Amino acid sequence: MKDTKKNTLLIIAGEDSGDIYGGMLAKDILGLNLNPDINIVGIGGEKMREAGVELICDVKDTAVVGAVEIIDKLFFLYRIYRKVVSIFKSGSVAGVVLIDYPEFNLPLARHAFNNNVPVFYYISPQLWAWRKGRIKKIRKYIKRMMVILPFEKGFYEGEGVEVDFVGHPMVDIVKPTADRESLKRELDIVGASPVISILPGSRKKEVRALLPELLKVVRELKNRYPEARFLLPLSPSIDELFVRQFFSGEDSHHIKILNGRNYDLMSVADLLITKSGTSTLEAAIIGVPMVIIYKTSFFSMLLAKMLVHISFAGLPNLLAGKEIVPELIQDNMRSDLIIKEALSILDDPRRRDAMKHELGQVRDTLGGGGASLRAAKIVVHGLSR
Repeated sequence: MKDTKKNTLLIIAGEDSGDIYGGMLAKDILGLNLNPDINIVGIGGEKMREAGVELICDVKDTAVVGAVEIIDKLFFLYRIYRKVVSIFKSGSVAGVVLIDYPEFNLPLARHAFNNNVPVFYYISPQLWAWRKGRIKKIRKYIKRMMVILPFEKGFYEGEGVEVDFVGHPMVDIVKPTADRESLKRELDIVGASPVISILPGSRKKEVRALLPELLKVVRELKNRYPEARFLLPLSPSIDELFVRQFFSGEDSHHIKILNGRNYDLMSVADLLITKSGTSTLEAAIIGVPMVIIYKTSFFSMLLAKMLVHISFAGLPNLLAGKEIVPELIQDNMRSDLIIKEALSILDDPRRRDAMKHELGQVRDTLGGGGASLRAAKIVVHGLSR
Protein backbone atom coordinates (compact mmCIF):
# COMPACT_ATOMS: atom_id res chain seq x y z
CA MET A 1 0.00 0.00 0.00
CA LYS A 2 1.13 3.55 -0.69
CA ASP A 3 2.49 5.76 2.05
CA THR A 4 -0.63 7.15 3.73
CA LYS A 5 0.39 10.45 5.22
CA LYS A 6 -2.08 13.27 5.77
CA ASN A 7 -4.63 13.13 3.04
CA THR A 8 -5.85 9.53 3.11
CA LEU A 9 -9.59 9.00 2.74
CA LEU A 10 -10.94 5.52 3.43
CA ILE A 11 -14.03 4.19 1.64
CA ILE A 12 -15.38 0.91 3.05
CA ALA A 13 -17.87 -1.12 1.02
CA GLY A 14 -18.55 -4.79 1.65
CA GLU A 15 -20.74 -5.88 -1.27
CA ASP A 16 -21.05 -5.47 -5.04
CA SER A 17 -23.65 -2.71 -4.82
CA GLY A 18 -21.46 -0.82 -2.36
CA ASP A 19 -18.56 -1.14 -4.79
CA ILE A 20 -20.68 0.49 -7.53
CA TYR A 21 -21.71 3.37 -5.29
CA GLY A 22 -18.21 3.68 -3.84
CA GLY A 23 -16.69 3.83 -7.31
CA MET A 24 -19.04 6.63 -8.33
CA LEU A 25 -18.31 8.49 -5.10
CA ALA A 26 -14.52 8.16 -5.42
CA LYS A 27 -14.62 9.34 -9.02
CA ASP A 28 -16.65 12.41 -8.05
CA ILE A 29 -14.45 13.22 -5.04
CA LEU A 30 -11.33 13.08 -7.20
CA GLY A 31 -13.12 14.97 -9.98
CA LEU A 32 -13.80 17.91 -7.65
CA ASN A 33 -10.00 18.32 -7.47
CA LEU A 34 -10.30 20.36 -4.28
CA ASN A 35 -7.46 18.41 -2.73
CA PRO A 36 -5.10 17.13 -5.47
CA ASP A 37 -3.00 15.27 -2.88
CA ILE A 38 -5.85 13.13 -1.57
CA ASN A 39 -5.22 9.37 -1.55
CA ILE A 40 -8.30 7.14 -1.46
CA VAL A 41 -7.83 3.69 0.08
CA GLY A 42 -10.50 1.16 0.90
CA ILE A 43 -12.42 -2.08 0.63
CA GLY A 44 -14.28 -2.42 -2.65
CA GLY A 45 -14.17 -4.05 -6.04
CA GLU A 46 -13.57 -3.39 -9.70
CA LYS A 47 -15.60 -0.17 -9.84
CA MET A 48 -13.69 1.40 -6.96
CA ARG A 49 -10.38 0.19 -8.39
CA GLU A 50 -11.23 1.75 -11.77
CA ALA A 51 -12.09 5.03 -10.02
CA GLY A 52 -8.60 5.21 -8.51
CA VAL A 53 -9.11 3.62 -5.09
CA GLU A 54 -6.22 1.59 -3.70
CA LEU A 55 -7.86 -1.58 -2.42
CA ILE A 56 -6.75 -3.35 0.71
CA CYS A 57 -9.37 -6.04 0.16
CA ASP A 58 -11.81 -7.00 -2.59
CA VAL A 59 -15.57 -7.25 -1.97
CA LYS A 60 -15.63 -10.68 -3.57
CA ASP A 61 -13.85 -11.82 -0.40
CA THR A 62 -16.04 -9.90 2.07
CA ALA A 63 -19.57 -10.40 0.72
CA VAL A 64 -21.34 -13.18 2.59
CA VAL A 65 -24.76 -14.82 2.33
CA GLY A 66 -26.06 -17.01 5.14
CA ALA A 67 -24.86 -17.96 8.61
CA VAL A 68 -22.60 -20.83 7.51
CA GLU A 69 -20.69 -18.64 5.05
CA ILE A 70 -20.28 -15.95 7.73
CA ILE A 71 -18.77 -18.50 10.12
CA ASP A 72 -16.40 -19.70 7.40
CA LYS A 73 -15.18 -16.15 6.77
CA LEU A 74 -15.04 -14.86 10.35
CA PHE A 75 -11.27 -15.13 10.73
CA PHE A 76 -10.62 -13.46 7.37
CA LEU A 77 -13.09 -10.65 8.07
CA TYR A 78 -11.61 -10.07 11.51
CA ARG A 79 -8.11 -9.83 10.02
CA ILE A 80 -9.29 -7.19 7.51
CA TYR A 81 -11.17 -5.41 10.29
CA ARG A 82 -8.00 -5.18 12.41
CA LYS A 83 -6.05 -3.92 9.41
CA VAL A 84 -8.49 -1.03 8.94
CA VAL A 85 -8.35 -0.26 12.68
CA SER A 86 -4.55 -0.11 12.49
CA ILE A 87 -4.84 2.45 9.68
CA PHE A 88 -7.09 4.56 11.90
CA LYS A 89 -4.53 4.35 14.69
CA SER A 90 -1.71 5.47 12.39
CA GLY A 91 -3.01 9.04 12.54
CA SER A 92 -2.85 9.30 8.75
CA VAL A 93 -6.58 9.22 7.93
CA ALA A 94 -8.41 12.45 7.12
CA GLY A 95 -11.81 10.74 7.08
CA VAL A 96 -13.72 7.55 6.32
CA VAL A 97 -16.85 6.92 4.24
CA LEU A 98 -18.81 3.83 5.26
CA ILE A 99 -21.19 2.37 2.66
CA ASP A 100 -24.03 0.25 4.10
CA TYR A 101 -22.63 -3.15 5.37
CA PRO A 102 -23.52 -2.23 9.00
CA GLU A 103 -22.38 -5.39 10.79
CA PHE A 104 -18.83 -4.63 9.67
CA ASN A 105 -18.96 -0.85 9.34
CA LEU A 106 -20.67 0.24 12.56
CA PRO A 107 -18.00 -1.32 14.80
CA LEU A 108 -15.38 0.38 12.59
CA ALA A 109 -17.14 3.70 13.16
CA ARG A 110 -16.39 3.43 16.89
CA HIS A 111 -12.66 2.94 16.24
CA ALA A 112 -12.61 5.83 13.78
CA PHE A 113 -14.36 8.09 16.28
CA ASN A 114 -11.97 7.08 19.06
CA ASN A 115 -9.04 7.98 16.81
CA ASN A 116 -10.48 11.39 15.84
CA VAL A 117 -11.29 10.30 12.28
CA PRO A 118 -14.51 11.95 10.99
CA VAL A 119 -17.03 9.33 9.83
CA PHE A 120 -19.42 9.81 6.91
CA TYR A 121 -22.07 7.16 6.28
CA TYR A 122 -23.36 6.80 2.71
CA ILE A 123 -26.24 4.41 1.97
CA SER A 124 -27.90 4.06 5.35
CA PRO A 125 -28.45 0.77 7.16
CA GLN A 126 -32.19 0.09 7.14
CA LEU A 127 -32.70 1.01 10.79
CA TRP A 128 -36.22 2.18 10.00
CA ALA A 129 -37.03 -1.45 9.14
CA TRP A 130 -35.19 -3.35 11.85
CA ARG A 131 -32.61 -3.08 14.68
CA LYS A 132 -33.48 0.54 15.39
CA GLY A 133 -31.40 0.30 18.57
CA ARG A 134 -28.27 0.85 16.48
CA ILE A 135 -29.30 4.51 16.12
CA LYS A 136 -27.43 5.27 19.37
CA LYS A 137 -24.14 4.26 17.75
CA ILE A 138 -24.86 6.30 14.66
CA ARG A 139 -25.77 9.35 16.73
CA LYS A 140 -22.51 9.07 18.67
CA TYR A 141 -19.98 8.05 16.01
CA ILE A 142 -21.22 9.41 12.67
CA LYS A 143 -20.38 12.98 11.69
CA ARG A 144 -22.73 13.04 8.71
CA MET A 145 -25.29 10.56 7.41
CA MET A 146 -26.00 10.73 3.65
CA VAL A 147 -29.25 8.95 2.80
CA ILE A 148 -30.69 7.88 -0.55
CA LEU A 149 -34.37 7.35 0.29
CA PRO A 150 -36.42 10.49 0.97
CA PHE A 151 -38.18 9.30 4.15
CA GLU A 152 -34.82 8.43 5.76
CA LYS A 153 -34.01 12.12 6.26
CA GLY A 154 -36.97 12.64 8.58
CA PHE A 155 -36.18 9.42 10.42
CA TYR A 156 -32.61 10.51 11.25
CA GLU A 157 -33.54 14.12 11.99
CA GLY A 158 -36.04 12.80 14.52
CA GLU A 159 -33.22 10.85 16.15
CA GLY A 160 -30.87 13.86 16.35
CA VAL A 161 -28.46 12.72 13.61
CA GLU A 162 -26.85 15.18 11.16
CA VAL A 163 -28.27 14.00 7.84
CA ASP A 164 -28.55 14.95 4.18
CA PHE A 165 -30.81 13.42 1.55
CA VAL A 166 -28.58 13.26 -1.53
CA GLY A 167 -30.89 11.29 -3.83
CA HIS A 168 -30.56 7.73 -5.10
CA PRO A 169 -27.50 6.85 -7.21
CA MET A 170 -29.61 4.30 -9.12
CA VAL A 171 -31.22 7.19 -11.01
CA ASP A 172 -27.88 7.71 -12.78
CA ILE A 173 -27.17 4.00 -13.19
CA VAL A 174 -30.47 2.65 -14.52
CA LYS A 175 -30.29 3.48 -18.22
CA PRO A 176 -31.28 1.15 -21.08
CA THR A 177 -28.71 0.99 -23.88
CA ALA A 178 -31.16 2.17 -26.56
CA ASP A 179 -34.75 3.30 -27.08
CA ARG A 180 -37.59 0.78 -26.77
CA GLU A 181 -38.23 0.21 -30.47
CA SER A 182 -34.53 -0.20 -31.29
CA LEU A 183 -34.19 -2.76 -28.50
CA LYS A 184 -37.24 -4.66 -29.77
CA ARG A 185 -35.67 -4.92 -33.21
CA GLU A 186 -32.37 -6.05 -31.73
CA LEU A 187 -34.09 -8.68 -29.59
CA ASP A 188 -36.28 -9.82 -32.50
CA ILE A 189 -39.53 -9.21 -30.63
CA VAL A 190 -41.05 -6.45 -32.77
CA GLY A 191 -44.30 -8.33 -33.35
CA ALA A 192 -44.57 -9.78 -29.87
CA SER A 193 -47.57 -8.77 -27.76
CA PRO A 194 -47.35 -8.63 -24.85
CA VAL A 195 -43.67 -8.70 -23.85
CA ILE A 196 -43.19 -9.98 -20.31
CA SER A 197 -39.88 -10.04 -18.44
CA ILE A 198 -39.37 -12.35 -15.47
CA LEU A 199 -36.70 -11.92 -12.78
CA PRO A 200 -36.54 -14.90 -10.41
CA GLY A 201 -33.51 -13.62 -8.48
CA SER A 202 -29.74 -13.53 -8.46
CA ARG A 203 -29.15 -16.46 -6.11
CA LYS A 204 -29.71 -20.14 -6.81
CA LYS A 205 -31.85 -20.52 -3.71
CA GLU A 206 -34.18 -17.79 -4.96
CA VAL A 207 -34.35 -19.26 -8.46
CA ARG A 208 -35.23 -22.69 -7.05
CA ALA A 209 -38.02 -21.17 -4.96
CA LEU A 210 -39.49 -18.83 -7.59
CA LEU A 211 -38.78 -20.02 -11.13
CA PRO A 212 -40.94 -23.20 -11.18
CA GLU A 213 -44.00 -21.14 -10.23
CA LEU A 214 -43.06 -18.43 -12.73
CA LEU A 215 -42.84 -21.03 -15.51
CA LYS A 216 -46.42 -22.08 -14.75
CA VAL A 217 -47.37 -18.44 -15.19
CA VAL A 218 -45.46 -18.23 -18.48
CA ARG A 219 -47.21 -21.31 -19.89
CA GLU A 220 -50.69 -20.03 -18.98
CA LEU A 221 -50.04 -16.53 -20.31
CA LYS A 222 -48.67 -18.02 -23.54
CA ASN A 223 -51.95 -19.90 -23.94
CA ARG A 224 -53.88 -16.67 -23.38
CA TYR A 225 -51.64 -14.55 -25.62
CA PRO A 226 -50.23 -16.64 -28.50
CA GLU A 227 -48.06 -13.70 -29.68
CA ALA A 228 -46.48 -13.15 -26.26
CA ARG A 229 -42.72 -13.32 -25.74
CA PHE A 230 -40.96 -13.78 -22.43
CA LEU A 231 -37.54 -12.43 -21.47
CA LEU A 232 -35.35 -13.73 -18.65
CA PRO A 233 -32.18 -11.74 -17.82
CA LEU A 234 -29.51 -13.83 -16.10
CA SER A 235 -27.57 -12.52 -13.13
CA PRO A 236 -23.78 -13.06 -13.41
CA SER A 237 -24.07 -15.46 -10.47
CA ILE A 238 -26.58 -17.74 -12.27
CA ASP A 239 -25.60 -20.15 -15.05
CA GLU A 240 -27.95 -20.64 -18.01
CA LEU A 241 -27.78 -24.43 -17.64
CA PHE A 242 -28.95 -24.09 -14.06
CA VAL A 243 -32.02 -22.13 -15.21
CA ARG A 244 -32.82 -24.45 -18.12
CA GLN A 245 -33.08 -27.48 -15.84
CA PHE A 246 -36.46 -26.11 -14.74
CA PHE A 247 -37.74 -25.79 -18.33
CA SER A 248 -40.04 -28.31 -19.94
CA GLY A 249 -41.92 -28.69 -23.22
CA GLU A 250 -42.07 -25.50 -25.24
CA ASP A 251 -40.49 -23.21 -22.61
CA SER A 252 -37.27 -22.76 -24.58
CA HIS A 253 -39.17 -21.65 -27.69
CA HIS A 254 -40.90 -18.64 -26.17
CA ILE A 255 -38.51 -17.64 -23.35
CA LYS A 256 -35.44 -15.69 -24.43
CA ILE A 257 -32.58 -15.88 -21.91
CA LEU A 258 -29.93 -13.17 -21.96
CA ASN A 259 -26.90 -12.57 -19.80
CA GLY A 260 -27.46 -9.38 -17.82
CA ARG A 261 -29.08 -6.51 -19.74
CA ASN A 262 -31.71 -6.16 -17.01
CA TYR A 263 -32.45 -2.54 -17.89
CA ASP A 264 -32.93 -3.31 -21.59
CA LEU A 265 -35.25 -6.21 -20.82
CA MET A 266 -37.23 -4.09 -18.37
CA SER A 267 -37.62 -1.19 -20.79
CA VAL A 268 -39.12 -3.32 -23.59
CA ALA A 269 -41.53 -5.13 -21.27
CA ASP A 270 -45.24 -4.47 -21.00
CA LEU A 271 -45.10 -6.23 -17.64
CA LEU A 272 -42.36 -7.29 -15.25
CA ILE A 273 -42.75 -10.14 -12.76
CA THR A 274 -39.87 -9.78 -10.32
CA LYS A 275 -38.65 -10.88 -6.93
CA SER A 276 -38.65 -8.18 -4.29
CA GLY A 277 -35.38 -6.29 -3.97
CA THR A 278 -33.33 -3.74 -5.88
CA SER A 279 -34.90 -4.79 -9.20
CA THR A 280 -38.24 -3.32 -8.08
CA LEU A 281 -36.66 0.12 -7.66
CA GLU A 282 -34.86 -0.22 -11.00
CA ALA A 283 -38.19 -1.05 -12.63
CA ALA A 284 -39.81 1.96 -10.97
CA ILE A 285 -37.09 4.23 -12.36
CA ILE A 286 -37.70 2.83 -15.85
CA GLY A 287 -41.47 2.99 -15.30
CA VAL A 288 -42.51 -0.57 -16.15
CA PRO A 289 -45.67 -2.05 -14.54
CA MET A 290 -44.81 -4.99 -12.32
CA VAL A 291 -45.93 -7.74 -10.00
CA ILE A 292 -43.61 -8.30 -7.01
CA ILE A 293 -43.14 -11.85 -5.72
CA TYR A 294 -41.09 -13.56 -3.05
CA LYS A 295 -40.98 -16.75 -1.03
CA THR A 296 -38.55 -18.02 1.56
CA SER A 297 -38.53 -20.75 4.21
CA PHE A 298 -41.15 -20.74 6.94
CA PHE A 299 -38.59 -20.05 9.66
CA SER A 300 -36.89 -17.26 7.70
CA MET A 301 -40.24 -15.57 7.14
CA LEU A 302 -41.19 -16.02 10.81
CA LEU A 303 -37.91 -14.41 11.85
CA ALA A 304 -38.43 -11.58 9.38
CA LYS A 305 -41.91 -10.87 10.75
CA MET A 306 -40.48 -10.69 14.25
CA LEU A 307 -37.60 -8.36 13.34
CA VAL A 308 -38.70 -6.30 10.34
CA HIS A 309 -41.30 -3.61 10.84
CA ILE A 310 -42.36 -2.33 7.43
CA SER A 311 -45.68 -2.50 5.62
CA PHE A 312 -44.43 -3.46 2.15
CA ALA A 313 -41.80 -5.75 0.64
CA GLY A 314 -41.37 -3.70 -2.53
CA LEU A 315 -39.47 -0.41 -2.50
CA PRO A 316 -41.92 1.31 -4.91
CA ASN A 317 -44.78 0.67 -2.50
CA LEU A 318 -42.66 1.61 0.51
CA LEU A 319 -41.70 4.92 -1.11
CA ALA A 320 -45.28 5.62 -2.23
CA GLY A 321 -46.65 4.79 1.21
CA LYS A 322 -49.30 2.59 -0.39
CA GLU A 323 -49.58 -0.41 -2.68
CA ILE A 324 -49.18 0.89 -6.23
CA VAL A 325 -47.96 -2.46 -7.59
CA PRO A 326 -49.21 -5.85 -6.34
CA GLU A 327 -47.12 -7.91 -3.95
CA LEU A 328 -47.53 -11.69 -3.71
CA ILE A 329 -45.39 -12.88 -0.82
CA GLN A 330 -44.91 -16.28 0.78
CA ASP A 331 -48.18 -18.30 0.69
CA ASN A 332 -49.64 -15.87 -1.84
CA MET A 333 -46.76 -16.48 -4.23
CA ARG A 334 -48.82 -18.90 -6.33
CA SER A 335 -49.11 -19.13 -10.10
CA ASP A 336 -52.89 -18.64 -10.10
CA LEU A 337 -52.64 -15.39 -8.12
CA ILE A 338 -49.72 -14.14 -10.22
CA ILE A 339 -51.70 -14.87 -13.39
CA LYS A 340 -54.73 -13.04 -11.99
CA GLU A 341 -52.67 -9.91 -11.28
CA ALA A 342 -50.84 -10.13 -14.60
CA LEU A 343 -54.09 -10.38 -16.57
CA SER A 344 -55.57 -7.48 -14.62
CA ILE A 345 -52.63 -5.27 -15.64
CA LEU A 346 -52.30 -6.50 -19.22
CA ASP A 347 -56.01 -6.35 -20.01
CA ASP A 348 -56.71 -2.99 -18.37
CA PRO A 349 -54.95 -0.05 -20.08
CA ARG A 350 -56.26 2.35 -17.45
CA ARG A 351 -54.71 0.36 -14.62
CA ARG A 352 -51.46 0.05 -16.56
CA ASP A 353 -51.33 3.80 -17.23
CA ALA A 354 -52.18 4.62 -13.61
CA MET A 355 -49.39 2.33 -12.43
CA LYS A 356 -46.89 3.99 -14.78
CA HIS A 357 -47.95 7.41 -13.52
CA GLU A 358 -47.48 6.43 -9.88
CA LEU A 359 -44.13 4.79 -10.61
CA GLY A 360 -43.11 8.07 -12.24
CA GLN A 361 -44.04 9.89 -9.04
CA VAL A 362 -41.86 7.44 -7.06
CA ARG A 363 -38.97 8.12 -9.43
CA ASP A 364 -39.42 11.86 -8.89
CA THR A 365 -38.86 11.40 -5.16
CA LEU A 366 -35.39 9.92 -5.74
CA GLY A 367 -33.56 13.17 -6.39
CA GLY A 368 -33.37 13.49 -10.17
CA GLY A 369 -29.78 12.29 -10.54
CA GLY A 370 -26.46 13.57 -9.23
CA ALA A 371 -26.61 11.76 -5.86
CA SER A 372 -22.97 10.72 -5.91
CA LEU A 373 -21.72 14.24 -6.69
CA ARG A 374 -23.82 15.70 -3.88
CA ALA A 375 -22.40 13.11 -1.48
CA ALA A 376 -18.87 13.85 -2.71
CA LYS A 377 -19.27 17.56 -2.02
CA ILE A 378 -20.49 16.83 1.53
CA VAL A 379 -17.48 14.61 2.21
CA VAL A 380 -14.95 17.04 0.77
CA HIS A 381 -16.49 19.97 2.64
CA GLY A 382 -16.57 17.91 5.86
CA LEU A 383 -12.91 17.02 5.55
CA SER A 384 -11.93 20.67 5.23
CA ARG A 385 -13.68 21.70 8.46
